[in-house]
Amino acid sequence: MSAQRKQKAFVLLKVEPGHERDVMNNLMEFDEVREVHIIPGEWDIIAVVEAEKGIVVSSDERVYDIVLDKIEKTKHVQDTNTMVSHFSKSK
Repeated sequence: MSAQRKQKAFVLLKVEPGHERDVMNNLMEFDEVREVHIIPGEWDIIAVVEAEKGIVVSSDERVYDIVLDKIEKTKHVQDTNTMVSHFSKSK
């Protein structure tokens, strides 16, 4: 297990109609993006992002850097909403 704390976040994306698969494929090019799902409803895609805490930068800051510098600049992305997980359990 790594000594560094990893931060998981869920990023909802609105994309230009008809470009959901293009955005999905582009997001998977980013190392920090672990999963991408096309979903029905108000938002088009949900991406699972995982960021490690750096020496000077917190993991929360890294998540927002990834969203602002990579995800929001992805072609056909119109809007995002980021939810950061503080506690989680899984099987």
